[in-house]
Amino acid sequence: MTQIPPAGDRHTEALAEVLGALAYALLRVFQLSAAATATAPSMALAEAQALFAAEELERYRALRRRIDRIAADTEWTLVRFRGPLDAFFDTAPTHDWLSVQVFQFLGDAIAADFAGLLALRIDAASAESVREALGSRAAHEAFALEQARAAMAEDPSATGRAVKVAGTIVGTALSTLRAAILESDALGVVLGGEEEVKWLVMELLANHRERLERLGIEQVE
Repeated sequence: MTQIPPAGDRHTEALAEVLGALAYALLRVFQLSAAATATAPSMALAEAQALFAAEELERYRALRRRIDRIAADTEWTLVRFRGPLDAFFDTAPTHDWLSVQVFQFLGDAIAADFAGLLALRIDAASAESVREALGSRAAHEAFALEQARAAMAEDPSATGRAVKVAGTIVGTALSTLRAAILESDALGVVLGGEEEVKWLVMELLANHRERLERLGIEQVE
């Protein structure tokens, strides 16, 4: 793969935009995680979900601290891609525990995967902030996977709902990324060109397919 592009004024601005998009995504993940407590089938699960929501808020704060250091206008940077990101997160199911957990396992993970790939292409200080923000989601991911699998094992019809949610996630995620790329050249500037953007998209899709297999959904129509 290519080396990290040299820093410059536009590069710093573009990096701030990309980190701002990631931070805003984390804020939406927090909001959805908190709302998911209402669908929990027991108080113990609601408490576990609430703790994960609190962790998501801390991840947002960790990344925002880095944005404060490099962005000329933090508020503008955080909402730069609000439209496309809201279009994605507004499709998140909130009505039942299974669908919420499938979205958390597959949808929220896209932000984590994006962050991990991004960290390979940016300066050390920014990469450290990104890893701090997204590096500890394993427990939340394992919880969502366990809950989704349990729900599907208990109710055979639940698999159909999971497939529907999964199909919506990947389609909407690709549309969101496409809209963001059309709106700004920030991602291409940070990664080092169009080929690197294509590489990132392909890696995101590969990781998504791997999670589908772990969930027990081999193919989404």
